[in-house]
Amino acid sequence: MEPETFETFVHDGKTFKVGTFIRENSHYVKVFQDGMQVSPEYSATFDVGFDFFQKFQDKIVNELSRIAQEDIRKGIYYKP
Repeated sequence: MEPETFETFVHDGKTFKVGTFIRENSHYVKVFQDGMQVSPEYSATFDVGFDFFQKFQDKIVNELSRIAQEDIRKGIYYKP
């Protein structure tokens, strides 16, 4: 599955890519390092995304990406 978008960030001198995906009725975010997935899938259904936007005026994938990057910064990821 190809990502919709990729966002790159650096932490502790390591480069990570956050990929956003759409599958069936959900948004997904995964983090990669050197082409290997190093995070769990962070996901939300379209319905949750709609409710999130109504309340916060922001896309749910932005929040999922923020959470994924925060976990990386806390050291919560699979180290290849």
